[in-house]
Amino acid sequence: MKSIPISIALLSAFMSPAFAAGFEVLVPHRAVYDVKLIEAQDRSGIEDMNGRIVYEINGSACEGISVQYRFVTRIDTGRDSFVTDQQSASFESPDGKEFSFSTKSFVNEQPDQSVRGTATLTENGIDVVHDGDTPKRFELDKGLFTSSHLIEIMKSAEAGEAFVSHVVFDGSADADVVLDSASVIGREKIVSEPMAGEGDISALLESPAWPVTMSYFDRNPDNSAEALPIYEASFLLYKNGVTRDLTMRYPDYELKATLSELELLEQVACE
Repeated sequence: MKSIPISIALLSAFMSPAFAAGFEVLVPHRAVYDVKLIEAQDRSGIEDMNGRIVYEINGSACEGISVQYRFVTRIDTGRDSFVTDQQSASFESPDGKEFSFSTKSFVNEQPDQSVRGTATLTENGIDVVHDGDTPKRFELDKGLFTSSHLIEIMKSAEAGEAFVSHVVFDGSADADVVLDSASVIGREKIVSEPMAGEGDISALLESPAWPVTMSYFDRNPDNSAEALPIYEASFLLYKNGVTRDLTMRYPDYELKATLSELELLEQVACE
């Protein structure tokens, strides 16, 4: 299951040409989302599914942005049940040109997949190096890393743009491809009441947010997969980068993630 390519946060108004434009708006925070199954097609083999996402973002415009993500799910097939555990950590440099990543997954606490490495944005594209016993190197098309991608979405929302597209590298799965991203952005609105299952989110209730839907596509689909997203996420995106009311759509099933806990972390001022 692919990791969710969303980053989120808000900082001070410090800005310098040496820093990636926009990182200063991201606020460090820790968000917990309770996840439940909305719908699953018969071919998915899933009868029930629930879990939890823990998402934490730290850093600043002068230090760079780090993101830690963990998604634990319990899946019931009707004949069997098992637990999946996806974990990832990434860091994006202040100028948005360097990206380090580590992802690993477990099934019933047994290792399933692991990859770590670095990615560098060059004039010609993205240079990706996988660490480990057998290092690998990939030359990929030019694109954005995850925090820079979020910033571009927020800039477009502020400008009133309703549709934008990008090329994105997030270090998930096998970390050897870039994806095409298409985002639909609605008009900003205020949702002033907590939704069912939400925790203390008083810090968000009087703030405007944009309804956003991000779709991710394979850049080299076969004929059967052409034009179909491999992953889609809809959510409310706040101007400090926090998200709520998250729906995640995969080809065979759909999940709802409710913001049950939100902790704003210490902000680090740039000198």
